[in-house]
Amino acid sequence: MAVDKMIWKIFLDILVLACVGVPLLVLHLLVEPYHRGYFADDESLKLPYKEQTISEAILAGVGFALIVVTVVLIEIVRDKQGKGVGEKFLSGSLISGWLWESYTAIGVFAFGAACQQMTVNSAKYVIGRLRPHFFDVCKPYTTADLNNSGYIQDFSCTNTNAAQLKDMRLSFPSAHSSFAMYTAIFFIFYVQVKGRWRGSKLLRHGIQFAVLIAAWYVGLSRVVDHMHHWSDVAVGFAVGALYGVIVFVYILKPKKYGLPGTWEITQPEILPRPVLSR
Repeated sequence: MAVDKMIWKIFLDILVLACVGVPLLVLHLLVEPYHRGYFADDESLKLPYKEQTISEAILAGVGFALIVVTVVLIEIVRDKQGKGVGEKFLSGSLISGWLWESYTAIGVFAFGAACQQMTVNSAKYVIGRLRPHFFDVCKPYTTADLNNSGYIQDFSCTNTNAAQLKDMRLSFPSAHSSFAMYTAIFFIFYVQVKGRWRGSKLLRHGIQFAVLIAAWYVGLSRVVDHMHHWSDVAVGFAVGALYGVIVFVYILKPKKYGLPGTWEITQPEILPRPVLSR
């Protein structure tokens, strides 16, 4: 019966993940973003087009690789130290406890990443904010009187590249910044709770800071590359950080890992009884 429950749990996990991932894929492939207009004198939309420093594929690959390697290494070490959950039965076979714990943590991270990306990308398509390189990519032309029209919504683009014309409307918020910060916060919390090593007081915190700075750099690169306005990056950071905290605290539930403080319910310390005065 226990085996059936574990298989059923894995099946439901995959189904729930697909329920978030498939709509995200449909959004990218089939949905057209809102066609927002522009002001002819808007200087924030007149920056030149640049190739992005960090692509979506590289960011996703590095982010997931970082979490997978970190989780697996920490769980193997904890299992060797006798701090793991012990072996589990799956389809009549024993599997190591570190493998099951790794599957749980990586699965939760992937689910949170999908939800976080669905949140920011749905906002992109609903709002349709133009990227800073809008004029350079679109090269718009219109029959409206630019001196009297003010806000221009009826226009066409000289550029005929459909992919670029769609992407130029997906500025707010920054999905790169959101995923980078989500990954950094999840990594920092995971290492803080489970990656304990007494060999150095600052090594763990130094690694955490390095990952946070890497996420910070991802956001800054989006502004430097003229892919986003600074406010797009700021909101992306906020959404990613919020999802990182919520997913780790309320889905992965760190209290079972022995994190001190309000996340763990412990027995009150028994103080020695005072020596009775003679």
